[in-house]
Amino acid sequence: MDLLRTIWRILAGISKVITVLVPLMFVVIFVAALSISVSENAPKSLPESAGLLIAPTGRLVEDRTPLEPLDALFADELAGETLLSTLIEGIDAAADDDRITSIVLDLENLAGPSTSQSMEIIEALDRFSETGKPIVAIGDYFTQSQYLLASQADTIFLHPEGGISLMGFGVYRTYLKQFLENIKVNFHIFRAGENKSAVEPYMRDDMSPQEREVVGKWLNSLWDDYTTLVEKGRNKSPGEVTAFVNDFPGRLEANGGDLAEVFLQEGYVDELVYGDELEERVTEIVDARDEDGDIQLVSLKRYVSDIRDPFESEEQPLIAVIPIEGTLVPGDSFQGSAGSDTVVEQLERADEADAVAIVLRINSGGGSVFASEVIRAKVDAIAADGVPIVVSMGGAAASGGYWVAAAADEIWAMPSTITGSIGVFSAFPTFEGVFDYVGATVDGVGTTMMAGSLDPSRPLDENSQRIFQAVVDGIYREFLSMVATARHMTVEEVDAIAGGKVWIGRQAKEIGLVDQLGSLDDAIASAAALAKVEDYEAKRFGTPITPQQLLLEELGSSFGVSLPQALGSAMSWLVPMHEPLMMMTQLKDPKHVYLQCLDCNHGY
Repeated sequence: MDLLRTIWRILAGISKVITVLVPLMFVVIFVAALSISVSENAPKSLPESAGLLIAPTGRLVEDRTPLEPLDALFADELAGETLLSTLIEGIDAAADDDRITSIVLDLENLAGPSTSQSMEIIEALDRFSETGKPIVAIGDYFTQSQYLLASQADTIFLHPEGGISLMGFGVYRTYLKQFLENIKVNFHIFRAGENKSAVEPYMRDDMSPQEREVVGKWLNSLWDDYTTLVEKGRNKSPGEVTAFVNDFPGRLEANGGDLAEVFLQEGYVDELVYGDELEERVTEIVDARDEDGDIQLVSLKRYVSDIRDPFESEEQPLIAVIPIEGTLVPGDSFQGSAGSDTVVEQLERADEADAVAIVLRINSGGGSVFASEVIRAKVDAIAADGVPIVVSMGGAAASGGYWVAAAADEIWAMPSTITGSIGVFSAFPTFEGVFDYVGATVDGVGTTMMAGSLDPSRPLDENSQRIFQAVVDGIYREFLSMVATARHMTVEEVDAIAGGKVWIGRQAKEIGLVDQLGSLDDAIASAAALAKVEDYEAKRFGTPITPQQLLLEELGSSFGVSLPQALGSAMSWLVPMHEPLMMMTQLKDPKHVYLQCLDCNHGY
């Protein structure tokens, strides 16, 4: 017994030690990480001479996404977000800042961006170049989207074992008709607009001929925009990029399979250099060194933090910028979505701040009819008080995005913005096939013919189908009438360009869906003119990011916390199924009716 009591005391002691030490260990790690994070981000005066390092991480967005604590802690670099407006703000400020000698583009961790986003950044880079300061791009490997920005640099350095992904644009979807049949799910689709293709993946096993024609037109137009920008940046003749891509296998074989050498010989990069040599060459171009003689660079985050004046006067008239990004859903915003309640709250904050004009920055392919209408109604209510409303379209503003935009005083789009897609659909899945397969039955009694008709375990009866189609047709007529009134057209004229057809910005201007082509800055300037103010402050009313999220993001970054690589690799195999299945999870409209453009989600 003495031996047992001794063993028990030892075990109890070990238990107490573990109970105390484990939490203490986590506290020590947390404090250490916090100290590192604070020390690294403590305000420091900028050097008298430095290059501006632009190394964005993750997606370029109009608004940061609030994250749950674990999501914030485990977010890796490619899953992060960088505000497009912050990037452009830094470039424009650096152009007139004598302390900034040059720009260094390191795009390795940048996901995307879309052609429209790149166009706005390129306009800022052009303004920077006009000052005579050099721009240099560095990279081991450039994706197609990254290279569009890199091609605007004066000098491009590539790793000798690296390359560039120049493949062209393509829309290839995963069609689920046979898959849904195999799992015994019956997806009931109702639509208004023969080109409303968002529902095709659930109705077909291939792309319809009319969709192939529509997509081919706008996709080729976007590719023309892309190649024109690259050819201008690299001093190439029109059509040279497309010819290079089409003949790439032969050119690669002629160079013995040396990928980097092909891009060097064809003039897509300027030099192939390794690490140490790269630093030397970039240092020569940047022409700024620290006390140890090493290259002197300041990050975009540090630079923008330095140039912003926390005591800036708020006496100037306010132009409010409201970002609307992602799938439109009822309720609050979450990653990849714009919640109607969140957007309305932002509009209310702008109205309470006495904004003299509001700019809606829309980057959305639409979503729920209910969410779209909630936002539009709030915008109309503010406009009724005499506040000018201007829309600036980003990469996409289609379907529900256009529903929100239609009644604005002015609509601005980039030449490559994807817009239109004026059409409506409803989707309602039923699972009677699953019940039949497992041998279960559903039976009962109701007080009317409609009772229980929307039970997903039962087939959708004829009356319900008539109701869905009537609602869809009614909303489509409402959509046409709204656009006709706002754009000073007849319903017949709108119908001719609606039907779910997708247009790019310059085409949309020609047919009257947008007023002007230009960037967000152009739209803000126009809003100021409508409000009849010359001096003004443009302020973004986005989703507030809590200090806790920022802290957890810094901790995750400091310690390299991320999801296991094996899990990330496994998830990559599910990418083809991700888009249609994610869309199914976001179908949350109370009436099951949607204004959604599936083409707009590809980020071209």
